[in-house]
Amino acid sequence: MRSTVLFLSLALLSVDAGCAASQSKPRCPETAETEAAFPVGKTQIASRADEITWVPCPPGLPAGCQMAVLEGDPKREMLFTVRFRADAGFQMLPHWHPRNERVTILEGRVGVGFGDAVDRENVVWFGPGDYYVNSKEAHHFVLVDEPSVLQITGIGPWKVSFLHNE
Repeated sequence: MRSTVLFLSLALLSVDAGCAASQSKPRCPETAETEAAFPVGKTQIASRADEITWVPCPPGLPAGCQMAVLEGDPKREMLFTVRFRADAGFQMLPHWHPRNERVTILEGRVGVGFGDAVDRENVVWFGPGDYYVNSKEAHHFVLVDEPSVLQITGIGPWKVSFLHNE
């Protein structure tokens, strides 16, 4: 079984290393911690839905998706939040991540199944407002039957290891 490891790279995404998808704050305040440090008493990051800059997903992810970095840097060891927009028919074939992946569905319907092969009979479907966690190293796949938006929060670096090179 060949494994392909994908490192999300902001350079590949053509997104300036920013904290907010609106790009209103062009640089993250960074510390040695896994969270960005901010001065107390002010809204630090704001991403307005109508100002989010969407870019194509990087090579290595299936076609039919766009993404936006809302906070942090998914390629560094720090807290990050990204949004994905996926077209109807989008599939993430069986894969795993080295850290827990927290997912909130904002729009549409997203199916998640576990195992080393896509099995539509064993999928749990999630809709707007639903939340789930894929535990680290769990082999899973993702199906999108209608245009959808999901938000992922985790600790980077975010990596996707596909089980099969397809």
